[in-house]
Amino acid sequence: MDTTYLFLRKIFYDKSLADELMDKSQFVVVPAHTKILEEDKYIRIVPLVFEGRIKVMRKVESGKEILLYYINPGESCALSIVAGMNRTKSVAYAETEAETKMFAIPVEVLRDLHYRYPQCDDFLLQLFHTRFNELILFIDSIAFKTMDFRLVNHLKKKQEESGEDVIYITHQQLADELGTAREVISRLLKQLERDGKIVNGRSKIEIPGQL
Repeated sequence: MDTTYLFLRKIFYDKSLADELMDKSQFVVVPAHTKILEEDKYIRIVPLVFEGRIKVMRKVESGKEILLYYINPGESCALSIVAGMNRTKSVAYAETEAETKMFAIPVEVLRDLHYRYPQCDDFLLQLFHTRFNELILFIDSIAFKTMDFRLVNHLKKKQEESGEDVIYITHQQLADELGTAREVISRLLKQLERDGKIVNGRSKIEIPGQL
C-alpha cells in the first residue's frame, strides 16, 4: 500500500476522509528554503507535512522577522487554515527549512471536509490547541527570558529535532527566528564558544556536548 496513504490513515481513522484527501490534494516535493505561503496574500492551499519541516515567520514594520512555529510531519499550518477558511490574507509567511514532502490541500476542499467529517474538525481543534500552547510559551520566553537563555534553548531544540551535533544555520537566520539583531546573536555565540559550549563554523554551529 502507498506509504503516503498509510500516513493519512494514521492521522485519520475515517477511511472516507483519508480517501478524499488522497484524491483531492496534490502531493508535492518542495526544495529547502522555498516559500510556500506568502505574507499579505490570500491562502489557496494548506500544507499537511509528510516529511521535512516548514517554519512559519512573521515580519514586522521595522523589517525584523520572528519565528512563530514549526510545522513538522503530521502537522499543518494553523494560521493558513484560519486565513483560508475566513478568506482573509495571511499575516505570516511559511518557508521550508529542509526538502519537504507534503500534501497541498486546496482551501475549498478543506472547508468542505471540515463541514462533512467530524474527525477533520477534531484534527483542526487539536492543531489549534497545540499552537495556542506554543504561543503561550512563546510569549513567556519573550516576556520573562533573556536572549542568551532563548538562544541556548533554541539551539537545544534544533539539536534534538535533527539528532545531529552540527546545526546548519547562519547567524542571520538565528537572529530572524528569535526576532533580534544579527550582532546580538553573533556576540552571544562567541561567548558560548569561549565557554567551550559550541564551535562556530561557516553557516554552521557544532555542539560537541550538552549546552
